[in-house]
Amino acid sequence: MKSDYSRDTILEQLRNEWLSEMKAKLESGLEAEVQQLQDLLKQTQSGIEDGDIEKALRKFTEKVQADIEEEETEDKPDNKIEWLENLKPVLSQIQEEVVLPQQESRFKSQADDSGMTKIGKLFKRSARGMQLGVNTTANGVRKLFGGSEKKPPVWKQTIPLQFVVRIHLLRLDKWAREWSNEVQKLKAEVLMEADAWTLHSGGLITYEKKEGAGEESAPGEPAEITPTQKDLEVFFQEALQKLDQLKSVHTQKLQEHLQSVGDEIEYAVSLTGTFERPVSEYTKTKIVHRQNSIQTRRQNDDKVWGELLSVLVQRVFLSMKFMQLHEMVEERTGGFSEAITEFFEGHIESPGKQLMEQLEEAISIFDESEDRTIKQVRQLSSEHLEKMIGFIDQQILEPLGEFTEDAVLGTKFERFTSAIPEWTNEQPEKATLIEKLDLTHLPPGYEFEKVDWQVLVQRVISNHLVKEFMPKEIKAEQFLMKVMQSLQEISQIIYTNLEIADEVKKSDEEEPIQVAREGLERAKTKLEELQEDVREQRESLEGKLQEKQHAAFVKLAMLLEKQDVSEVRLAGAEYKAKQAAVDWKTKLQVWWARVSEKGELFGRFVWKKIKQYSEAVRKFLGFAEKEKLEGDKTDLATFLSETDEQIAGLPFIYRRLFDFNKEIDERFYIRKPEQFDRFKKGYELWQNNFPSTFAIVGEKGSGKSLFISLLMEEVLTKHDVIEINFEDTIWTADEITEQVSDALKLDETQSIEDLIAAIKRKKKRIVIILENIQNCYVRNISGFEAMEQLLLLISETNKEIMWIASTTRYGWLFLDKVLNIADYFTHAVETDNLNAQQIEELILKRHRASGYQLKFLPDDATKKSRNFRKLMDDEEKTQEYLQDRYFEKLAKLSEGNSSIAMIFWIRSIREYDDSHFYIDPFDFTAINRIDELDSTELFALAAFVLHDSLMPEHLAKVLNQPLRDSKLLVSRLTSRSILFKTEHGYMLNHLIYRQVVRVLKEANFIH
Repeated sequence: MKSDYSRDTILEQLRNEWLSEMKAKLESGLEAEVQQLQDLLKQTQSGIEDGDIEKALRKFTEKVQADIEEEETEDKPDNKIEWLENLKPVLSQIQEEVVLPQQESRFKSQADDSGMTKIGKLFKRSARGMQLGVNTTANGVRKLFGGSEKKPPVWKQTIPLQFVVRIHLLRLDKWAREWSNEVQKLKAEVLMEADAWTLHSGGLITYEKKEGAGEESAPGEPAEITPTQKDLEVFFQEALQKLDQLKSVHTQKLQEHLQSVGDEIEYAVSLTGTFERPVSEYTKTKIVHRQNSIQTRRQNDDKVWGELLSVLVQRVFLSMKFMQLHEMVEERTGGFSEAITEFFEGHIESPGKQLMEQLEEAISIFDESEDRTIKQVRQLSSEHLEKMIGFIDQQILEPLGEFTEDAVLGTKFERFTSAIPEWTNEQPEKATLIEKLDLTHLPPGYEFEKVDWQVLVQRVISNHLVKEFMPKEIKAEQFLMKVMQSLQEISQIIYTNLEIADEVKKSDEEEPIQVAREGLERAKTKLEELQEDVREQRESLEGKLQEKQHAAFVKLAMLLEKQDVSEVRLAGAEYKAKQAAVDWKTKLQVWWARVSEKGELFGRFVWKKIKQYSEAVRKFLGFAEKEKLEGDKTDLATFLSETDEQIAGLPFIYRRLFDFNKEIDERFYIRKPEQFDRFKKGYELWQNNFPSTFAIVGEKGSGKSLFISLLMEEVLTKHDVIEINFEDTIWTADEITEQVSDALKLDETQSIEDLIAAIKRKKKRIVIILENIQNCYVRNISGFEAMEQLLLLISETNKEIMWIASTTRYGWLFLDKVLNIADYFTHAVETDNLNAQQIEELILKRHRASGYQLKFLPDDATKKSRNFRKLMDDEEKTQEYLQDRYFEKLAKLSEGNSSIAMIFWIRSIREYDDSHFYIDPFDFTAINRIDELDSTELFALAAFVLHDSLMPEHLAKVLNQPLRDSKLLVSRLTSRSILFKTEHGYMLNHLIYRQVVRVLKEANFIH
């Protein structure tokens, strides 16, 4: 303790030494902190200017992260305030305690003194006055006795000077807090800018355009906000300027705070040690308490800023990883898109261009061939036909077939989609989102929330890319098969038109050059459409890939930008629902659709039953209306005339393709693989000495002859094949023996028994095909001798000979009832039971070979149907619906017979132009009946259905009538175009075959 200190000395030291030194040290600390942050910002700015933005931002973020980690791991003594610790050298110079005389102001009342202070000072003045009186009296007594006078006692005050300075100096913590908060806020703003720039730089963040002055934009139109390097450079320049401003402002504030602290210390020095401010106000305990309070507040601030900066650092790193993922996915999807483009261009588009050049070359040559002879035209046709067909088969179809068989394109998509989930493995499992961040109040307020980031990224990318580009969704092989089908159609158009051009005769109106050229033009049009479809498919895949990839990352970027936890979780739940299954609402819709459909079907069933019972009751009571048969009848001559006109009016190529009198072309044959497999198995059994016999059954025109030809080419290759065609009607044993013996070159056979013995003597096994065995009998009590002998021959020699017989359906059914013919054959196949799909394929194969397009037209009933009206806004689905509906009816009417189906197809053509055929839903019911047929005529027609062809003498035997009457009957039916004459007899007109069969069935003449 020093008592020789004067108040003026203390105050002078306070102003000129202690506070000045403190100011210098605090400014030095502030300068060091500013310099450190300034260097970091300048270093980052320099990196940005050099163009390596990501590296610069990463270094800044890593430095901030390192500072946070260092701050967390640093051991700090309790109750130690950093800035106050820096002032210790100055505080150590200050005396711990000084004694000073009290100032006169401590005795005199001041205007701002409280009442208690004024009373206290009154007592002090009174006490001092009494001391002065006592001292004066005592000095007078001392003077009387010769003693020396004493000075009156001085009122002093003991001041814990160092504690006073310390405790008032703690008020500088407000300034220190403000500075620290501003510096941390600046760091946070830089981190947020780094995060925003990272997200926005990829062009993924979209906002809505706002109309500004002189701008016109559609409301709600999205706009990409993509910052540039210059924008980031400007931000860091502004950040450095802001740091300089903060330094200047807080240096000035430090001066103001120190001035205020000095005034407070000066005032405290005048009061401390008096009753106005006892010394107990400046104890060590008080100082420690205040330091603890400050330290707790600072620790809370540091915790708040530490957590916030740490989360912002993680957010920057998250955005960087996210953008790296975006770049990687862009690169890989771009590479995959290039692979798809290369596949399409290399294997479809480029060969398609070459084929187009060949077509154009052929067309131009035919344009210049008007003066050439038919022989020269045929030669040109053959040359170009071979060239183009060979190119299509070898250069396009063969590679595409291999790609389709090996699922090359589908495998590409499979590999691409299966690799996508692995791309997200580098993304952090958790992401911390910041909600309600408020930097206007320091330290800031905020809310943190962790979300499952990696799972969300996987779900979003999978939903947009994996789900959309799974092979089962893309259906690459189906598309390639469609391309191959179109190319095959183009090949058929080229082949058919150039080949049929050779068939043009002088009697035809068409010129061969014109036929060939028009066919090539249609092939060219078809190829152009295919090229457009392929281009659209390729561009669709490329565009969809880019679109879905961009949409996925835009969604994720917007979620990161908004930092809305509820929205992120909602998105996660949404994509989880999409990934796993349909949601409850979809399930409810599906359930309701099923229930309503069942209810509708049940209602229809009930209404149908009610109508049936109602009609039965009305009929029983005599109220039912009589059936009007006249409305179902049609004039036969009109029907035949219209059909002939319809056929004659078709283009030459179409007449040839749908010529049902010609043998079926193998190109248009509808194969049934199971039938060929059955024959192969039976053939193998026969080769192993098991008896095998085959029957081929089908209506006239159903392709029995072509089926036999294919069997000979593909199955019956190991043995000699002998064909016997019973074109004329026979019924005696001698006739059947003679024909079979002649075919086998056996001259000494007089009977079936001789024939059997001769066959058994032969060592070489052979195959015999018997065509049209329905001509081996007549429907008469004595007309089955030939058939019986034939069946005996088959049963006795089925080990030596593999017998294959073909017959008409109704002849087979009749013979089976009479002779049980089915028992003599181990295998039987039907060629006329084509279903609706096969009938459709049969017709469209031929039609596509013509090169024309199709358009189906609705009838009045269809236009009123609810199903049709629902599809009217979609032309493609409308055509698909009408096509399905048409072929269902056509298959039902034709009853699986290909020739009958072709006839009614031709009758369904309303009109055609250069590119399209327009198909009307022909009223098939209007031709169900043939009128004015008596019972004799019906018996005669039944005979022709059973026997296929008959001469009048054969018919006379069947009907048991005189030959003259049979000739008159045949003549009458021929004049009405029901029958027509061939070199082997009279046959039923194929144009009305189905109508005749139906009439006979209704009259129970055939079954």
